Formats: sequence, C-alpha cells, structure tokens
Amino acid sequence: MSVVSVILTILFWIVVILIGGFIFVEVVIRIIRRFIHFPIPAFIARFIDNPVRRRIQPPAKVVDWISIQDGMCILEIGPGPGTFTIEAAKRVGKKGKVFAIDVQPNVISKLNNRLQRKKIANVTTKVASAYELPFSNNTFDRVFMITVLAEIPDKKKALLEIKRVLKDNGLLAIGEFLPDPDYPRRKTVIYWCKDAGYELVSGYGSVLHYVLTFKKSITVD
Repeated sequence: MSVVSVILTILFWIVVILIGGFIFVEVVIRIIRRFIHFPIPAFIARFIDNPVRRRIQPPAKVVDWISIQDGMCILEIGPGPGTFTIEAAKRVGKKGKVFAIDVQPNVISKLNNRLQRKKIANVTTKVASAYELPFSNNTFDRVFMITVLAEIPDKKKALLEIKRVLKDNGLLAIGEFLPDPDYPRRKTVIYWCKDAGYELVSGYGSVLHYVLTFKKSITVD
C-alpha cells in the first residue's frame, strides 16, 4: 500500500470518527433536553458565532428574510453573542432601535461588552424573561428568535406574550439551525405558533437552516 493510500485511509477514518462522535453527542443531548429544558450556558455563546456557522447561516441573509428595515423598532429574544443583533442594528439605522433580552445576566453582560467594542449605540439590552416582556403593548415592528423557541419550556405562554408587544402589522420570525440539539421541524414550529394565534406568512431556507415569519391571526367575532 502506497503512502498516499495510507494517508487517505487515515483521513477517512478520522472523518468517520468525527461524524460518528458528532451524531452520538447530538443524540445524547437531544434525549437529555427532551426531559430537561434549560437555556444554553453563557460560556458556550462564544462558540456559537464562528466562521463555519456564518457561512452556512449568514446573518445578513437571515435579517433579509426577517425583512428588517430602516427606522423599525425590533426585539430579539435570546441574542447569544449578538450575531444577528449587530446585523439588525445595522439595518434599522440611527432612527431605529433594537432591544435584546435574555434570562441570563452573563449573556447580556458579554453582549454589552461586544456592542461597546463595536461602538453600536442603537441597541438596548435587558435581562428579562420571554414570559414577562418589559415593554408596552404594540411596540415592535419585528420580533425574532434564532434557535431559541425550542429551548423555552412554555412556548405558548412566551408566544402569547410576544403577541402582546408585537404591532398588529408586525412580524414574528423564528429561525432554526440543524446542528442545534433542540432543532424542531418546520411543521412543529408552525403548530406552536398557530396554537398561540399566529398564521404563517413566509418560509425561507432549507432543512439545514430556515426562517419562518408569522403575523397575528385575524379573529372574526
């Protein structure tokens, strides 16, 4: 066997082991999180925003799908390291405003540090729960969550609270990314939102990552 063949064989088995390890970890984490719901620890946030993910799930494209425009008032729930927060802040411009909330103070602290380093002034962060949003009714043009909704134990309660702060002509955007251990299928997200009084407006992306947008359902008395 030639040296090249040996090297290729070794590389092949390395790839197989890495893929197998990834699948094993994914399965174990999914089983655990099926019974125990908890937010992703703050220390993992630094690994979420990486070049590989940005190539697969470009923040600019995701924000395009959410249709964030100049002058809008935006709410992001579960911003993590600010991957999409920063892109949304660029889109709303000086006249717009982005609010980012998370239940973990450490996440908000790290996000504040990043925003300060980048001198981004149109983002306001708060430690808050999706169950009790510290905002008035009909405040936001867009509310979005990227790989967050599936982590929330009482999804309907959170979605109803989001509906309260969302403008009547506003949009709720839910984004998901397949490597996330909590990844739900599109039809599951659509069911959750429909059960809370939303109707689907549009869907973008593929199985690997997608964004669904919803509006408040029109109720006829």
